[in-house]
Amino acid sequence: MRTLVCLALCASITLSQTARAAPEIADSELRKSAEELSASTLVGGDGWVVYERLLHPRYARWAMGEIYEGREKFVKSLEEWWNYGMRVAERDIEMIAVDMVGDLAIIRFKTTESFVGPDGPVDGFSGYVSNVWIKEDGRWLLLSADISSITRSD
Repeated sequence: MRTLVCLALCASITLSQTARAAPEIADSELRKSAEELSASTLVGGDGWVVYERLLHPRYARWAMGEIYEGREKFVKSLEEWWNYGMRVAERDIEMIAVDMVGDLAIIRFKTTESFVGPDGPVDGFSGYVSNVWIKEDGRWLLLSADISSITRSD
């Protein structure tokens, strides 16, 4: 057994190394929003404008316990990253848990990403992500993202 600590929830999740079905996002509208957001930064994706549309006005982002960005700052930095020519070349997602309570959903997953920039391949990233989605006025919006690095090339 290995134990993963999800800092956003201050709880630990024990995962068996034996094969088992990955959790799925049962709510079709939430799944559509999450997939659209994920695909937006891939090569051929629609870019930062998807984040602008799907981030909650009170969006907060914690990355590796050090970086906090509000919605406006994050969208602006993603726009600059996109306009510079950066893209996610490949993304592998391993779902860990999907928890829903009313109009709130917490989606936890492991992601491994490789990047490409205007001059070619760029170092990648592997980490755990905990996204909190909230449904308002019939739309799922990303309220919070918490990211913990497994490996990061500097």
